[in-house]
Amino acid sequence: MLKGVDISNWQKNIIPSNLQIDFCICKATEGTYFVDRFCDAFIQNCKSANLLYGFYHFAGTGNPADEAKFFFDNCKGYIGEGIPVLDYEVWEDNANDVEWCERFLTEFHHL
Repeated sequence: MLKGVDISNWQKNIIPSNLQIDFCICKATEGTYFVDRFCDAFIQNCKSANLLYGFYHFAGTGNPADEAKFFFDNCKGYIGEGIPVLDYEVWEDNANDVEWCERFLTEFHHL
């Protein structure tokens, strides 16, 4: 079994290579307005330590194609090295919107 963590700016003092983990999933973007300024440092640390890594987009409630493009545009350098992830959490105004996720993922794959 692999052990891993999900980190973002809320855990800015964590150094992935100091943890007893096999992988790290790093927050990269949110909606169409937020780029996590700690993401690249986390990823560079993972790469230096030969840790598997992913990078994620925290879904907002905006247009899924626009959010996919924002994620893609801000993560081009990681594509093909790490695993892109969509973090979709259910809120009152987006409850179980599978169609939103499908539209996001289709657009991201297209890009």
